[in-house]
Amino acid sequence: MLLSIIIFILILGFLIFIHEFGHFIVAKKAGVKVEEFGFGFPPRILGKKKGETIYSINAIPLGGFVKLYGEDETDQRVLTDPRSFHSKSAPVKASIISAGVAMNLLLAVLLFYFLIGFSGFQSQQFLIFDYQFPFGKQQNFVSILATAKDSPAEEAGLQSKDLIVEGNGIEFKDSTQFTKFIDENKGKEIVLKVKNLITGEVRDIKVVPRVNPPENEGSLGVGLGDIAEIQYSTGLEKSLVGFLHSFNLAHYSIIAVGHLVRDSFTQRNIEPLSSAVVGPVGILAITKLTLTAGIVALLNLVALISLAFAIVNILPFPALDGGRLVLITLEASIKKKVPLVVERNINLIGFILLIVLLILVTYKDVIQFKKILF
Repeated sequence: MLLSIIIFILILGFLIFIHEFGHFIVAKKAGVKVEEFGFGFPPRILGKKKGETIYSINAIPLGGFVKLYGEDETDQRVLTDPRSFHSKSAPVKASIISAGVAMNLLLAVLLFYFLIGFSGFQSQQFLIFDYQFPFGKQQNFVSILATAKDSPAEEAGLQSKDLIVEGNGIEFKDSTQFTKFIDENKGKEIVLKVKNLITGEVRDIKVVPRVNPPENEGSLGVGLGDIAEIQYSTGLEKSLVGFLHSFNLAHYSIIAVGHLVRDSFTQRNIEPLSSAVVGPVGILAITKLTLTAGIVALLNLVALISLAFAIVNILPFPALDGGRLVLITLEASIKKKVPLVVERNINLIGFILLIVLLILVTYKDVIQFKKILF
């Protein structure tokens, strides 16, 4: 558990540093004075001034910040100073604000270049609904997530991470079709062609689904999921694979959130959406599970979290980079700066809402992942 916590802190710290460094370096290039580059949120624990910037470590480690000169000021002398953030044009301010998202996205792209290339330019992604990725050649499989003890599946040799290629020569679009096939063949011997997700080994499995299975086990005694295998095969796809895979996953994530929101409204239950959203505690649990799968899986997790950071931060919500970009765009369109007191209050309200959301998600994660963490 201690190792998981250390790795989690290192991953989170690295991704926060990359994000804030984006703001920092673009602000410097734009001639804006950076007053503080902080890891974590105040109160400050350690701080050292180098040049005109204080580099600090703060007590609340779940974030970071870059304090720009003139960013949160009402003094007209400061606001009109050519080195203040407020004095810069809308395009310059937008480039500084969006630089953090760009850095997280760039890190994900670079990692995916390595990871997808290392895996033969293919990748697997679990699906929660019927979805077609925009890029690459996609083939869907039914995946074995787990097998019950003494079940027909276990006795026949089906394993977790096996993919169902076909059953009696029939291919399946999703787990619903496969479940229907099993129900239609209770008590009959069937031949399943399976491929192991890790080793790639293909083998035939003969198994007889039970007519009267134990409660909550099913005729085969397996837990099922749907998985998409994406193959990037053309020269152009391979040369752009880091960007294409990042776009595929970002697009899927956004569509999936909309799908879950719709399900929550339809069912009048927040659980479909809340169960798919994780905070720091959830990431810690996932880190603990990923450590057992090796360095490649860990690097993939870093890429996914970095991509998630980019997606979340670009959302048009107050206090996030996306919310600030909305205000900058408004300034550019109306040719008038948003009053600082209004901007400050909007961001403060957004920050408070984010803290409340973080507390609620953390509470949910502790309950959801307590068996993994403790």
